[in-house]
Amino acid sequence: MNQTSIRITTAAAALFAVLLFFTGCVVTSVYPYYTDKDLVFDPALPGDWVEAGATNASAEYVRIEPAGEKGYRVAFFGTSETNSSNVHLFRLKQRLFLDVCPTNRSLDFVPVHQVSKVMQIEPVLETADLSYDWLAKLLEKNPEAIRHMVLRDQSGDEQGGRIVLTADTKELQRFILKYVNNTNAWKEPSKFRRLN
Repeated sequence: MNQTSIRITTAAAALFAVLLFFTGCVVTSVYPYYTDKDLVFDPALPGDWVEAGATNASAEYVRIEPAGEKGYRVAFFGTSETNSSNVHLFRLKQRLFLDVCPTNRSLDFVPVHQVSKVMQIEPVLETADLSYDWLAKLLEKNPEAIRHMVLRDQSGDEQGGRIVLTADTKELQRFILKYVNNTNAWKEPSKFRRLN
């Protein structure tokens, strides 16, 4: 895979956490970040999107389609595979967020949720994921900051492992609102434009 393809793949995954989920680079939660009353639907979101710097000839893109009244089905089409997620756009105190739940999973897989804040939808779709590295540092200093567990790579291993948030939806919402303006808490924004 060439450098451009890697950059496009990484940017698309940052938006929808479709690919990064599998590499363990995103914050995951057992519970969703939204309740039904928080859901909103924006008709500007559906369509085919590419990284803002990509050409129209790009073979890698994200397709967003409506799913039900207030949901979206998102598919990432790459050069070698397709990944999909169920996505919900929700509003908390006038701020928009995306809750992403990958659908490519085995029967024994526990569904997880990931969150991105939405800075804008038009003319360029701009989002930022919650930073896993920032969260790990926060929890190292203050393990009580939010309920979580660490899934160790090996039994008995006290170092390393994967942080998974176990807080309920209300606690998750308080947490992301508390840090919504903290620039360290969110990754660099990903920008996408409509594919012509």
